Amino acid sequence: MSRKVHVIKRKKIYVKSGSKKTWYYFRISLISLFMGFAVYTGGRYFFPLSAPCANSLTCQSDLTEKIENGATGMFQGQKVIPPIISLAIDESGQKVLGQNVPIGEKHIYVDLATQTLYAYQDDTKILQTYISSGRWGKTPVGNFHIWSKLRATRMSGGSGNDAYNLPNVPYVMFFYRDYGLHGAYWHNNFGHTMSHGCINLRQVDARDLF
Repeated sequence: MSRKVHVIKRKKIYVKSGSKKTWYYFRISLISLFMGFAVYTGGRYFFPLSAPCANSLTCQSDLTEKIENGATGMFQGQKVIPPIISLAIDESGQKVLGQNVPIGEKHIYVDLATQTLYAYQDDTKILQTYISSGRWGKTPVGNFHIWSKLRATRMSGGSGNDAYNLPNVPYVMFFYRDYGLHGAYWHNNFGHTMSHGCINLRQVDARDLF
């Protein structure tokens, strides 16, 4: 079953009515509503389809699985060591997110104001964790579906002091063009903006969502 991703800028107001949960988003200006609609529609009514992507490398090539064990990554001028990725490892013994929850739609809510992610299956919250969204690039805002999942791939982009080239980015879940939720091994500053537009997660949280 596909996962739906909801990304908002404003703090949410959470209302429970009976057994159903309803989310209301507080918009303080017509401009924010306008921009939200623009992102929700993919910007096709307001912006060209060639709008910049989060990762310059993946903008220029297919968004495919790339496993490069032994490669060295670079983030803000510092070398970083990527995790070793093995597709042969059986992860079936890991706890499946929502495995004890009755079947229902899966929703992921990301609150950019608090840098917090909430994962729901039907009416049951199964995960709440800090994330890191866009600092050097904006994270898209709107309602999306995860359209592609990759066990790992390379992400590259930025310039100058904020340049990055990161192999073996784990548990990638693209929800809008090449913007995705994924594990981050190059920092541990979750709860604060740290990305070029993607939504960074602790590797264990990304694995559970994946």
